[in-house]
Amino acid sequence: MKSLVLCCLLGSTALAAAPDLVASVAPTAPTQTEVTQPSPSKLKDRFLTYGSFGFNAYTYLGATATAKETYITPASRAIIYQQAGIAYFFHKLLRVQLTLIFGETLTNLPANTNTFSTFAIVPQLVFSTHGFFTGIGPQLAAISYGKTGNFDAGIYTGTGYAPKLGRGLTLPITVQLVVMLYQRTSVAITPSVALAYRF
Repeated sequence: MKSLVLCCLLGSTALAAAPDLVASVAPTAPTQTEVTQPSPSKLKDRFLTYGSFGFNAYTYLGATATAKETYITPASRAIIYQQAGIAYFFHKLLRVQLTLIFGETLTNLPANTNTFSTFAIVPQLVFSTHGFFTGIGPQLAAISYGKTGNFDAGIYTGTGYAPKLGRGLTLPITVQLVVMLYQRTSVAITPSVALAYRF
C-alpha cells in the first residue's frame, strides 16, 4: 500500500514538472531580420560609348564651276574613317548620340590637300530594337576635302545591326549614307564596324 502511495506521489510530481521541462527544451522561434536591397540606379544601361572603323565604298561628287562630276571608289582613291561617340538612352528604343568623325585619304591624294581629309561632328537621333538600329542627324565638318577651315554641312544616316558579345559589349555593323550639300553636292556610302559598350 505504501509503495502504491509513493508511486502516485512521484507520478503527480513528474506531471507537475512536465510543462516546465517542455518549455525549457522547446525551440525558440528564429529572429527575423529585414534585408533591404539597394534600389537599382536609374542611370544604369542609359549610356553607350563606341569606336569604329570604316572605309569609303562609293562617293558621288557633283559638278561645280571649277570641277567636273566625279565618282570615287576604293580603286580610284582609298578613304578610311575612324569614329568615336557617346550616346544617352532617354527611352528604351531611342537615344541621342554624338559622334566625332576623322577621315583620311590614303591614295591618289588631290593636289594641295592634306591626308587628314575630314573632321566632322554628328549629333543624331537613333532608334534601336533587338540589335537593329538606324539614326539620322546633321553632319557638320570643320575640315573637308583635305582643307582646314573648309566648312561643309550635310545629312548623316546610319543603319545596321549590333550582335551582342556579352558584358554590355556589342559589335555594330553599319552602312552609313552621307549627303553633303554646302561645298558641293556629294553622296558617300561607307560600311563600318564598331565596338560598343553600354553601361
